[in-house]
Amino acid sequence: MDEDVAQLERIAREVRAFLEPHWAEWHRKTGSLKGLRSLSQGTCGRSSRFLVEVLREAGFDARPAFGCPIGCDCGFCAPEGTRGHIWVVVRDPPRIVDVTADQFGDAPVIVTGMDDPRYQEGHDRAGPEWIEDRERVTRRLLPLWRARVEKKAPDGAMRQTGERA
Repeated sequence: MDEDVAQLERIAREVRAFLEPHWAEWHRKTGSLKGLRSLSQGTCGRSSRFLVEVLREAGFDARPAFGCPIGCDCGFCAPEGTRGHIWVVVRDPPRIVDVTADQFGDAPVIVTGMDDPRYQEGHDRAGPEWIEDRERVTRRLLPLWRARVEKKAPDGAMRQTGERA
């Protein structure tokens, strides 16, 4: 299990590094670069949806988790209060994986237990256009991710570096 947790942490860091230039592009397109607390601000939905697919391809049972503090006390519990947020939940090993928590002043990458009090799951309140945007971005980025991580194995076969042992 320790190896799986270490692999989750490694993949999360690699995904964040891969996504950072895309975040800048997304902010430039919307004109929202000024006044950002971090480059990850406002990117959690697209980033988490992408991370889910990367983790699934690496053999992890992953899903997005949502928290929107409207009508409930769920989301990311930041010092300023609960914020709407999307992160990833992995079933085995049971972990929360978050590559955009720095938008709330926390660490850039968090891999933590399911009992972490910062994360309170609720429901996805995004409209259909936002949900489709997450899917579209994931479809566009996955081939770029795969091209980046695929390497020629010694036996001549192609493999992904993220595969679980």
